[in-house]
Amino acid sequence: MAQINPDGAIPISALIAEAQRELDLRRQFYWARVRAGKMRQADADKRITLMAAIVKRLTVTAAL
Repeated sequence: MAQINPDGAIPISALIAEAQRELDLRRQFYWARVRAGKMRQADADKRITLMAAIVKRLTVTAAL
């Protein structure tokens, strides 16, 4: 679990790690929902792409 700084801020590395974890979970979960016919592939792809963009944005921001 991420350590919160004394000022209440969460380090960007912890945010990136959590977003990446969420992306990995979505890939597994949405794959199962699509396979079960409970979600359209296009919807799964869109949501996965959005989370991947969040990971990328956080990573780029951390490098600044």
